[in-house]
Amino acid sequence: MREVKFILATLLTILIVSARVSSGQNVPLNVLATTTIVADVAQNVAGDLFTVQSLLPPNTDIHAYEPTINDARRISGVDLILAVGAGYESFLTSLIENVGENIPVAVMNSGLELRALGRDIHAPEAAISDHKLACEAQGNCDPHTWMDPAYVIGWVNNIVEAFSAADPANARVYRANGDAYIIELEALDAEITEMIEQIPAARRILITNHEFLNYFADRYGFEVAGTVLPGVSTGGEPDPRSMAALIALIREAGVPAIFAEVSANPQLAETVAQEAGVQVITNLYSESLSDAEGDAPTYLDLMRHNAQAIAAALEG
Repeated sequence: MREVKFILATLLTILIVSARVSSGQNVPLNVLATTTIVADVAQNVAGDLFTVQSLLPPNTDIHAYEPTINDARRISGVDLILAVGAGYESFLTSLIENVGENIPVAVMNSGLELRALGRDIHAPEAAISDHKLACEAQGNCDPHTWMDPAYVIGWVNNIVEAFSAADPANARVYRANGDAYIIELEALDAEITEMIEQIPAARRILITNHEFLNYFADRYGFEVAGTVLPGVSTGGEPDPRSMAALIALIREAGVPAIFAEVSANPQLAETVAQEAGVQVITNLYSESLSDAEGDAPTYLDLMRHNAQAIAAALEG
């Protein structure tokens, strides 16, 4: 009789555990984001249900990143990968192929209207629209959409959709978490707008280390007049003629500073700044968050820190 009771109890336990597994309980999603910025935004959607890991560590320049064997191990077996897209993670496709698994990838910039590289923000709207279409057709798009909180709201909606598809039982939780974070993003946008209003319109001209502040400029009424490095990668190499032209532009426009990033080598920016007689700001964050003790441990902190640094340099 005892043996029968033991067998029945064991079967009942197995049934309960199986039911929990099939309903998704106690089996949190295993989600890996490519960068700390994506991971932080996604964590706000995940809430307490699970922890979103980042493939790259804090204070890392993704443009100089080389995948490792350990990265392949980390990708293996995950339920979902979150990526910026628009060619930003050039290493990702080959990394997944090397792992040999069919891993779903949710793209943050999916469905968002991307800007083309080097677009003049003062161009007529018709020309801007044509340029955006050309960007999408030719793949020459700027992926740094997170520099505009309005675009990150689009990220949040894409993340909610991806998490809900992978874990339908918690879809309402993801939507509620996403909506709460969107309120924070809207408040951040208003805060930065108020901060930037203190900068005279004539001084809202940016010279950057590479093309990473274009969406910020579009959102808050700046002009990106030039960059030290060509394109969206910190690995570009300018030619001497371009460097001389940039120095002349800085002097002519009376631009007071060049803006570079913590994670990139500022040597060329410092050289240009010295020749032009201006300062170089090297404490902006572009490709990554800082660690917990730094100035930008979250996306909200990153945007506030960057806006404050830009305002302090340009207010005059």
